[in-house]
Amino acid sequence: MLIRLFRETDDIRPLLAGQYAPEAVDMLLGHPDFDPMRAWVAEEQGQLRGFACCAGAFLACFAGDREELLDTVAQDAGVRGYNRLKVSYFCPIRLPWVIPDSDGARHNNRPGLPVESGEYALLRRCGWVERSRQVGMYLPLAGYAFPPEMAQKAEEMAQRGYTVDWYHEGRHKGVDAMVESLHNSMWSAEIPAAAHGGLPLLVGLEGDTVAGFTGPVRPEENGRGYFAGIAVAPQWEGHGLGKLLFYRLLEAEKAVGARYMTLFTGVDNHARAMYRKAGFREVRTFAVMEKEL
Repeated sequence: MLIRLFRETDDIRPLLAGQYAPEAVDMLLGHPDFDPMRAWVAEEQGQLRGFACCAGAFLACFAGDREELLDTVAQDAGVRGYNRLKVSYFCPIRLPWVIPDSDGARHNNRPGLPVESGEYALLRRCGWVERSRQVGMYLPLAGYAFPPEMAQKAEEMAQRGYTVDWYHEGRHKGVDAMVESLHNSMWSAEIPAAAHGGLPLLVGLEGDTVAGFTGPVRPEENGRGYFAGIAVAPQWEGHGLGKLLFYRLLEAEKAVGARYMTLFTGVDNHARAMYRKAGFREVRTFAVMEKEL
């Protein structure tokens, strides 16, 4: 078994087929965080048997069941000064995968390793620790309609001063402070920029103060409704804004032409029941993993 650096002439598509969407290879090789000096293949008798690459402290892509390949990745990370490697949805290289039993629907990122995969079993054997599990969920939007019970709930909430509306710069206030209170670097980078940049943004409100958000509303090129997440600041939790934001998001994404929605959520997240009630089905379970070096 030969472990060597990846070459541009190496065809890794067969290795990634089934785990990732077909376009993932081009996205990976063209990504600004892809480093050919941190990408390796396992070769046996002239045939590629495995592929791995890293981005910072993340194992960005791993395919194959070769322990020698995994050892090379860990050794390189240690030499570069990293004290741990992670498989996580925070990896800067986000590669799409195909939703099983769909018409080619994609999710835009793998939040970990599929728990039924050989790669997951290999990492466990090699001392990687499972930190959490995430469930991938899928909903075709063709048959979605805003539930009557939610319409009634929205009326009751409005009487108490809580509403969901499109963000209007100058009319609504506090979006920056609300996002900052959530201590999420991805949201802090995206949500205020969307609000102040005029992107269509659904927000939860107490009066005219922003208490939560769903993220920009737009269909992606593959037909998926973009989903940055849903959040309500701690001081406004318990009033139903999160649930109302979610159902309004589905309605809005369908209205702008999205064909489906996908998301992932923690196995113990209480919102999982809400997603099921809205019609989402669970399609794959992923493990977020870590290795001390």
